[in-house]
Amino acid sequence: MSGRQFVTFAVGIFDLFSFAVPGAVQLSLLVYVLDRLGILHVAALTSAPGALLVAGAVVASYLLGHLFHPLAALLERVRPRRDAEEARQEFVAQVPQARDRAYVQANPVLLVAAAELHDKDAAGEIVRMRAQSVMLRNIAFAFTLASVVALVQTATGPHRMVAAGAAALAVLGAAGALGSSRKVWHMSRMKTLEICYWIPDIDQTFAAEAPAAG
Repeated sequence: MSGRQFVTFAVGIFDLFSFAVPGAVQLSLLVYVLDRLGILHVAALTSAPGALLVAGAVVASYLLGHLFHPLAALLERVRPRRDAEEARQEFVAQVPQARDRAYVQANPVLLVAAAELHDKDAAGEIVRMRAQSVMLRNIAFAFTLASVVALVQTATGPHRMVAAGAAALAVLGAAGALGSSRKVWHMSRMKTLEICYWIPDIDQTFAAEAPAAG
């Protein structure tokens, strides 16, 4: 029963980080654009019941996060994640006794699954880190959209100086968030190798596996 409860919680955490938080940023940007276009009046929203407004914002954020997730993934073509081999080399440099162990060369996806089977609590840290990485990447996409909106407002006015400053900050935010996303994903791979180091008989399981990137 406790294992089932943990899985439910882990999925909720992944959804929260990966979709709801970036979706909230995207929702704020969408509301701003609609307000500027005169399609939606923010002042009118304040007359709605607070609980309904919060619930609607949460649902809208989650849906927007899902909607823009595939587009945000395209940012990895601009700045791809660090290769899994880099994590292997860094881990072996830190733990030389793991150099000849078969599991180190296994597919990272399978290693995460092995960690979850061995210790769900420990593997939950990997899930959390991966969710944070996806969240940061999706937020980078939201900042990219914000920079486009700010540049349009810089060209059309009013408050062009403020808009230009906002565009510059959004570009910096996008670059920083994307860089942090790559770093956290790399750390999740390192954590996976660290946890799997202590799994009994894991080398026998992966002895026949060829080196794989993931």
